[in-house]
Amino acid sequence: MRRLIMTGVCSLALVSLASAQFNDPPALENRNGSQGFQWYMLEVPDDADMVMDGSADDWNWWDPEYTIVTEEFRDEADRPTPTRDDLSFTLQMGWKGGDVNRWFVFLEIVDDTLHHHGTSIERWEGEMIEFALDPQDHGRELPSGYNMEWLGAPGDLSPPANIRYRYLEQEGWQQYTDPEYSDFSVTVDPPEAWAAEIWPTGGTTVYEYNYVVFWFLEDAGPSVSQVHQLDAVAGEEGAGLPFSFWIEDGDSEAPDNDFTSRGAEASARQYYSHALLLRTGEFVDGRGSNTAVEGSTWGAIKNAYK
Repeated sequence: MRRLIMTGVCSLALVSLASAQFNDPPALENRNGSQGFQWYMLEVPDDADMVMDGSADDWNWWDPEYTIVTEEFRDEADRPTPTRDDLSFTLQMGWKGGDVNRWFVFLEIVDDTLHHHGTSIERWEGEMIEFALDPQDHGRELPSGYNMEWLGAPGDLSPPANIRYRYLEQEGWQQYTDPEYSDFSVTVDPPEAWAAEIWPTGGTTVYEYNYVVFWFLEDAGPSVSQVHQLDAVAGEEGAGLPFSFWIEDGDSEAPDNDFTSRGAEASARQYYSHALLLRTGEFVDGRGSNTAVEGSTWGAIKNAYK
């Protein structure tokens, strides 16, 4: 995704992509963000209650111990991380199996300056994100059906869609954003900043969405693609789900930061970050006691960032 400032860095990234060793992901400590934490998606109690509208009201079941915060990501070009009064974000990820098999996301970004920079969704600067799945943990082979990547951005875009499957090589891939397979929203507060080129007083952007997860995205599109059964990879001992985020921040025309969930080795070798899928009983205790994860060293370190 990155359009880095130095041409040499771009060339190195392309070489890494061309020489990626597929089906050989890095160890967790080199795979997940800046800290190498294991990340989690939590089982959604009832998907019918989840309304993709930018409001967190239907996430009241969420255990905040599992919220991912700014400092757990890293800048993919190794630029300094901004202070929280400049940019901060929180990320919550859920999942639902059965006959649903969807990935749920609530991403809230607070920025001191909103820079929407034109009407293209594919701008790699200002306020926009890229997000992705690699259910087979194949490694980033692009463009291919192994890696599923989407772009999202606020503003009055042309064409008028605030989400798009990134790659255009196969017409069928664009069907993945059809309502049958996805539900997406992006909101901006204050609303007046929605389409502003520059909004100097800043604001909050919320991306909320869910998607059907496919094992492989066939060229003919989602209608002929195999749905990935999330129940089969769920649990503390399960295989989990590889995913990735890139969050762009640019107060000027050049990107100030390109935050990614990928660790340095994962970026260099073109792999996504990783999450385990916790079932309801694995992260919620009706007696109010901590789960094993919450009481771990990992949990204590995460609390230091909040």
